[in-house]
Amino acid sequence: MNKNNFNECGVVQDLLPLYYDNACTPASRKMVEQHLMICEKCRKTYEELKNTTIDTVMESESAGILERHARKERNMAYKAGIVIAFLLLVPIVITFIISVNNGGGLGVFAVLTASMMLAASLVVVPLVSRQKRMIKSILTSVISLLFIFFFVDQMNGGGQFILWSIPTIFGLSIVFFPLVIRNIALPPVLSDKKALIMMTWDTLWLFLTIFEVCNHSGDVEGMRAGYTVSLILMTGVWFVFLIARYLPVNVWIKAGMISIIGCIWTVFTNDVYVYFMEHKKQLTILATDFSDWSNTTCYNANVFTLTLIFGGIIGGLLLMYGIINMKRKR
Repeated sequence: MNKNNFNECGVVQDLLPLYYDNACTPASRKMVEQHLMICEKCRKTYEELKNTTIDTVMESESAGILERHARKERNMAYKAGIVIAFLLLVPIVITFIISVNNGGGLGVFAVLTASMMLAASLVVVPLVSRQKRMIKSILTSVISLLFIFFFVDQMNGGGQFILWSIPTIFGLSIVFFPLVIRNIALPPVLSDKKALIMMTWDTLWLFLTIFEVCNHSGDVEGMRAGYTVSLILMTGVWFVFLIARYLPVNVWIKAGMISIIGCIWTVFTNDVYVYFMEHKKQLTILATDFSDWSNTTCYNANVFTLTLIFGGIIGGLLLMYGIINMKRKR
């Protein structure tokens, strides 16, 4: 091997890692390929470089180390959860002993037990659970909260449990039900209808809450007004939801339709409510007078009219752009 060939081998061997990773320039790649055709030593070096056995072993070892570390962390979390659970039992046992010795009943003991269950749901359950920690924590927390309501209600003579529970479940559902249903495996026929289930659930609980609150106080007129307002508002919400979720058009057309519906809903909601509640036919926008902003009627009419005009223009432009865009794609 002459000196020039030796020098070329040194250059090529320096380039082999870049050549292997396809990171060298075309000129360098061509030089390496030509050299490998005539140099057995460099070909052998390149074959050894292509042998990924060491890399495979290292990857396997790394995966094993990470898995052992994760298992260790899970075990430590599980043990911490058990310790916390035993600590939460201490006040329960103490309260039970005091309640029995004083002969004052187990009302306070029951409330404290339910309260410790709530604390355990928020702290212990996430630590000891292997899968779906958030769902389990939310569900056990709600159950524990209902137990607290029940025992407190029993201590106070009863009759308030349903009144407290239904609005609470409704409020918690708005926040947490989307998180729960998103992580629940449903049958195939329902797997793509989670948003519809969520909307139906919230709507039913809204009407159930109105019924329970008004029925408990005997306010029939309030129930009628609450149902009327909820029906008007939820009709608009359902229209927007169905358009956004199920209408087979592009996003611009959906945005235009939602803008128009939102304007109409805002402008005429009060008129519809007055019609159903007071049996009066009225259109607030008929009192529009842009030269008069001094009284409430004209002010509302002017604002509604401007909302209808500008909202309609924006919605119409979005619709037109969406239709044009859809035709272009076709």
